[in-house]
Formats: sequence, C-alpha cells, structure tokens
Amino acid sequence: MATTTGKISCVKCEKLKATVTCGERVGDFCFDHMSEQFVKIEEGLNEFQSGIDRQKAELQKHELMKQIDEWECESMEKIRQVADEVRHELSSSVIRFLTDLDFKLKQLARQLLQCRKEEDFIDKNIQFFHEEVIRLKDNRNNTPDFKNRS
Repeated sequence: MATTTGKISCVKCEKLKATVTCGERVGDFCFDHMSEQFVKIEEGLNEFQSGIDRQKAELQKHELMKQIDEWECESMEKIRQVADEVRHELSSSVIRFLTDLDFKLKQLARQLLQCRKEEDFIDKNIQFFHEEVIRLKDNRNNTPDFKNRS
C-alpha cells in the first residue's frame, strides 16, 4: 500500500520531491512517476489476465489432458481386444452348439430313413420321431445361456 512521505528523492528521477512509498522492493516515487508505476502494474495485471485466458483457450494442450487422452485411447483399445476375444469365444460356443444339434438331427434323419426302408413303423416309432423333432426344435430355439466370463 502506498503512503505519502516527506520530501525524499524519487527513485526514478532522483529529484527531491514529495514522494509516495510503494514498499521496500519498489521504492519511493514522485507523483509524476507514480502514475507510470500504476501503468506498469496495470500492464502486469493485463499480461497476467492474458496468460490466464491463453491457458483457458489452450486447455486441451495441458499435459494432464494429454495424459487423459492417452489413457482413454489405451482403455478403448483394451476394451476392443476383450470384446473381440469374447465375440470369438461366443462364436465358437454357438458353432459347437449348432454343430452338435445338426449331428443329432442327421442321426434322427438316418434312423427315420432306416425305418422307412425297412417299412418297420409302429405308432411308438412315429411318436418317438415326432417327440425328438420337437425336442431338437426346442433346443434350437432355446440356445444355452452363454455367460460372459469378464
């Protein structure tokens, strides 16, 4: 805080005049040079404000923002890899399930063909084939609940 003192020499013009003390580090100024000191302070404040505004405008360039961006990319890549692995495992499981179902259907078809060739049908056989076809359809329509292990 500036205080008025008696006649002391101004640190700027070194003339003995009424001065204002601006602190130990700044010194004493006459009223003419005091306004220059205010201008310097005002310029310093404006420069400081410009720096803040620049930092706000360039927030995406901040080092922590760059680290967050890298973390995001790495995380998304890991998620993509896990998703690909799980998709592959699911595809393999579904293919195994459908292959097994296809095998059972072909076995049933062979048995049916064999019975037709031998003309060895009785009501019990027809009921058996009918129930097996229904069971296979139910299996196909109600696929196992494949669980995600992640």
